[in-house]
Amino acid sequence: MPQRDVTVTPSFFLASLADNWLPRVAVVHRDNATAGVIYGKERTIAGFRTGLIYADGRLGNLAVAKPIDCKDVMRAAVRAWFELPRVRGVRLLISPTGQEARALATVRSTMPIDLTHSAAAPTELHSRLLLPVTYEHFLNSLGKKTRRNFRYYRRRFEAAGHTYFEHLSYEEFDRAATDLRTKCHLSSSVSEIRRAVRTVKSADDTWIAGLKHANGEWLSVSAGWSAPGRATMFLQLNNDKQFGDASLSVVLRAFLIETFIRRGISELVFWSGSAPPLSRYVQPIPAIAVHLDAPTIGWRFIRGVIGSTEPLIGRWITPDVRWMIGTGRSSEPLDAGGTESPSATSQQHPPAGIGRSHTDANERSE
Repeated sequence: MPQRDVTVTPSFFLASLADNWLPRVAVVHRDNATAGVIYGKERTIAGFRTGLIYADGRLGNLAVAKPIDCKDVMRAAVRAWFELPRVRGVRLLISPTGQEARALATVRSTMPIDLTHSAAAPTELHSRLLLPVTYEHFLNSLGKKTRRNFRYYRRRFEAAGHTYFEHLSYEEFDRAATDLRTKCHLSSSVSEIRRAVRTVKSADDTWIAGLKHANGEWLSVSAGWSAPGRATMFLQLNNDKQFGDASLSVVLRAFLIETFIRRGISELVFWSGSAPPLSRYVQPIPAIAVHLDAPTIGWRFIRGVIGSTEPLIGRWITPDVRWMIGTGRSSEPLDAGGTESPSATSQQHPPAGIGRSHTDANERSE
């Protein structure tokens, strides 16, 4: 697949694995040739296997295969995963109109399985921002208040003697991400930062940009990768605690968008969505969550007990448990196009990637 996306390369998948995930890669063969690959990972808790495998196909590329082979590869991968010892379920995030959804629509007729599904949680949806031919055209496409803030906070940043850096080295990226880890409103663990940094570095055409205070301290850093006509923002970290009134996220994105437009990029993809104020201008990329479970009495009992008690202890059930057990989902069949039942409900999922875009107090009020 010469035109494959960076997210389906082995280096990206391996770099993105956290310590609490084990690789479960399905390689499908036909006549001694590789027909396709699907990157899955099994969740562990305190070092113990959960028997639950997760695979991310939100960008429509879950199965790395030729379109004509996608359905067969998908079905073979699911069957192979369930043949592994102690595997109880498979959790997928997929495009509702892709080849994978059409393959899963028929999976229940080919193997004994419990299948439920729902709309993906809004916090897990990638989103895209279409970029015009000039930065001024972009500003004019924004609402009056957002346009004013993009101009005001950028002028204020420059007037204070701070600097935007369009290209950061890997060493500078390491230092900036480490320095900013605990300075965001939503701080990250050391392992999360290390994983995010190595994931970005695994891409072929990475970009890393940042904001530096006049005194030399890092104020903000953002990183991702580029493809023809498209840039993906994987994470952004801002020193919101000390500079909550500087709207650092807006400032860095203003510089970045101008840079991307100058490079001829027409689409900016935000990994797992964008924070305000750009969240009002992006287009969410649709996705559905599909749960495949072994139809054993014990596993059905565990899921049923948690599902029946959720109305009573709902706030005590973590999003992670809901994702693992699959409470509150629709069991209506996927139709031929992969769309979901109108009765399906949205559930929160654990992060499929490491991408994170922090917002600050100023942005929330806009």
